[in-house]
Amino acid sequence: MRLAHRLTMKQLRAIVAVADTSSFTQAARLLHLTQPAVSMQIKELETVVGQVLVDGRREIRLTPAGEVLVRRAREALAALEMAEVELKSMRGVASGTLEVVAITTAEYFVPHLLAEFGRRFPDIKFRLTVENRDRVHALLHEQRADLAIMGQPPGGMALRRIPFSPHRLSFVARPDHPLAARRNIPPAALAGERLLLRERGSGTRSNLERFLRAHGVKPLAADELGSNETLKQAVMAGMGIAFLSHHTFAMEVESGRLIRLDVADTPVIREWNVLVHAERPLTPALEALLEFLQTDGAAMMRAITC
Repeated sequence: MRLAHRLTMKQLRAIVAVADTSSFTQAARLLHLTQPAVSMQIKELETVVGQVLVDGRREIRLTPAGEVLVRRAREALAALEMAEVELKSMRGVASGTLEVVAITTAEYFVPHLLAEFGRRFPDIKFRLTVENRDRVHALLHEQRADLAIMGQPPGGMALRRIPFSPHRLSFVARPDHPLAARRNIPPAALAGERLLLRERGSGTRSNLERFLRAHGVKPLAADELGSNETLKQAVMAGMGIAFLSHHTFAMEVESGRLIRLDVADTPVIREWNVLVHAERPLTPALEALLEFLQTDGAAMMRAITC
């Protein structure tokens, strides 16, 4: 009996989930199954194929046979989903699942945009992934994202860039910091401060480094703390000052736990961009989301940006 007649959709979804997460436990959560159930699906699939597909001796990874099957499984699952989209579009219904990826700073507003869009288009579902800039670049390169929300687009890829909102970044400190009461602070004053940094590969860090180079500033010391939330907590604890997106610290400024420093030439204003593959045909669902982000989504961003 041919392979296509013996394997099941559950088995294909299971091995794709394991490939995406490199974990049986995470795959089970993704599929809303138990871990033993996912393991059973993989074992049954290996029996059908007659080869080992997942090597878990040291870390979870695909064997060469597993890589072949996952590549074809993705194509089959995508084709079936596209068939559903096309059938619904024949009835005038935009539907399907969109793979949306956003850089970490965008996690403060992207769920609000998608929630509003979802209320208007209940037949369109999302899988939202939040990663740093380098990982977003990789997902776009691997064509595992339908749409990305980030700042500077990566080079070397055929992407359509749609700016939809300004992105402001500033320095923040504790309200009792010596610089907090000063106005029009020269960037040179930052040379005597301890700066708290995002991880390498972060767009926020790249913008900070660009600002410091432009003004010839070398900080007294710098600590790498990783996430926006960790940086805010460290600033509030008095460890130093940080350079952050206005989206990340609005609530802390409003509650009086942080203050935006009035440093000359800030806020630094960049752009939030929507990126889609230039050569990939747009589905009705993706067209609807792009239209929303450029119109009502952009209006929402103006309302929530401080």
